[in-house]
Amino acid sequence: MDNTFFESFRDNNSVLIKNGPKMKERDLVFVDLEMTGLKIDHEIIEIGWLKVDSKTLQVKEEHNIKIKPKRLDLADKKGLEISGYNENDWQTAVSVEEAMKIFIEQCSGCILCGYNFFYDWAWLYNTLNDLGAFNPPFYYHKLDILSMAYLVLKNESAIENFSLTDVCQYLDIKREKCHNAFYDAKFTLEVYKKLCERF
Repeated sequence: MDNTFFESFRDNNSVLIKNGPKMKERDLVFVDLEMTGLKIDHEIIEIGWLKVDSKTLQVKEEHNIKIKPKRLDLADKKGLEISGYNENDWQTAVSVEEAMKIFIEQCSGCILCGYNFFYDWAWLYNTLNDLGAFNPPFYYHKLDILSMAYLVLKNESAIENFSLTDVCQYLDIKREKCHNAFYDAKFTLEVYKKLCERF
């Protein structure tokens, strides 16, 4: 794929990033990634997201994209196992360039949200930077739902740990398909809804 698309995102003055609609007027995008390991040079092999109206929390769009790894020989075997990677399920996977292009086209100008999100953001930013998108066109503030969960629930004695699994269990959210990008994004949204109700 021609990287001209990504190289068009070198300017940080875009209204998509900062000086356009106010924060409360922008859609939220709950996103999650799966990677081939825990090192920053490991690859993204799946991205899932739900685009949500920030006021009603109604889902406007949802996507899950499997990505072809370029250097499977460098992958961590345990990481692949946790991410559920197998050749059969990745037969129709797309290139990282195609996946990131779709993500940008669907989510430009939105507020990115996730669980322990700055962990995923490091990979997402690094990947986009490698493609030439030095200033990815998402709103410059991000929302980390783990931080919100800790703030709202920290004084409740029945919860001690704050992983997505722990918080879902505590909030009586039946979680399924752990370490699947789309479902982790989906249950992050469910946690956000419950936290909003409590707050």
